[in-house]
Amino acid sequence: MNKTTYIPERFRRALELHIVKNLMTKITDRVPLLLGIHGASGDGKTYQCEQILTEIGVKAFLISGGQLESPDSGKPAQLVRDTYLKASDCIEKGKCRAAVVLINDIDTGLGNWGSLVQYTVNTQTVFGELMHLVDYPNLVEGIPTRRIPIIITGNDFTKLYEPLVRAGRMTAFEWKPTLEEKAKIVQGIFSEINSKECEALVREFESQPVAFFCHLRASLIDDELWKLIQKAGGTRIAIEIITDRNNAREPVLEQTIQLEWIVQIGKNLLQSGQLINHLR
Repeated sequence: MNKTTYIPERFRRALELHIVKNLMTKITDRVPLLLGIHGASGDGKTYQCEQILTEIGVKAFLISGGQLESPDSGKPAQLVRDTYLKASDCIEKGKCRAAVVLINDIDTGLGNWGSLVQYTVNTQTVFGELMHLVDYPNLVEGIPTRRIPIIITGNDFTKLYEPLVRAGRMTAFEWKPTLEEKAKIVQGIFSEINSKECEALVREFESQPVAFFCHLRASLIDDELWKLIQKAGGTRIAIEIITDRNNAREPVLEQTIQLEWIVQIGKNLLQSGQLINHLR
């Protein structure tokens, strides 16, 4: 099976333009250092960023939203600063031609979610650090540095510090794939079915994110895997077979993949994913 990753041109354009514009030294207009990609969970914001960066040869320095909180005040802000400097140093030493700082799910660590969630000093210092970087990208801790584009992803940027995400400091890009875009992405996941069938599959589960279809693909092998476990004589023995480097055997789909089968598995997934209160 030959699976390829399809990345919509609209997403690629936003990311690649941001990087190239920030690399240009003779551009006269002020270019925002920050690109904010926002949208619903599970539609591939981070995954597509990483794929594109790898493809165009730009090294990504990653920070996750969870790293932006710490019992040590100031540590997350220091992490942002050190990561930016590390990216700059990587270029200066010739280890890479271009680099970006990629902060995933930023609103989970920095978002203001109301009175029920603690708004810590780390939140303030990280916002302060990011404000400094977007305003003075070539001067960090008094040291001249390379300009490093920053990309942030998240679900709700209204929870972030408003002066940081305003026009001029951040270019905002909403990622909400169209049905046609999602169908082409799904075509890369299910290469066994044609484009019309992929579109029908997406229409069947129109409200589901791209991540659902990845989960659906992984679920197709469940029956074959269970057959292997039973044939082996139990899960413990099956694990030994699968992990044996000299005799590794993993299940292969024997059933022909057809749209009707995929749809049925998808419906089963949705049914099993319904959270029901059994305590009533």
